[in-house]
Amino acid sequence: YCVVAKESVGKQISIALLERIKADFRKRYGGGKADTAVAKSLNKEFGPKMKEHMQYIIDHADEIDKLLKVKAQVSEVKSIMLENIDKTIERGANLTVLNDKAEDLRDSAQEFKKRGTQLQRKMWYQNMKIKLVVLGIILLLILIIWLSVCRGFNCAN
Repeated sequence: YCVVAKESVGKQISIALLERIKADFRKRYGGGKADTAVAKSLNKEFGPKMKEHMQYIIDHADEIDKLLKVKAQVSEVKSIMLENIDKTIERGANLTVLNDKAEDLRDSAQEFKKRGTQLQRKMWYQNMKIKLVVLGIILLLILIIWLSVCRGFNCAN
């Protein structure tokens, strides 16, 4: 399909004409009739239809231009929405990864707290053992001093 037009007509209007002619031609001759037709045999039949399409485009140029602008805006909005959806999906994936990391961190914190409590208890028991040993040594020294001063358990003075 091809159209030749003045530059002043505009690319969008020319494309609209091509789309209109293409749709009508395919509707009429899409079943294979166009493939088997002899050159220029469809001119009498389709030529007037092409003229009607051209006249329609000329008569409704403003409407078609507005429609094409709206389609372009819709296409732009669609593109932006697809981009936003992709970003949202990416954020969702990032949130999932972040959530997994947070769960791992929480598990690590719980394990750290558990080991910290175990270490605290172990250190407390070790501290108590040392205190009891020191107390035992002090009591033993007192007993030795007592026994050496009193020469046994019979201390009169």
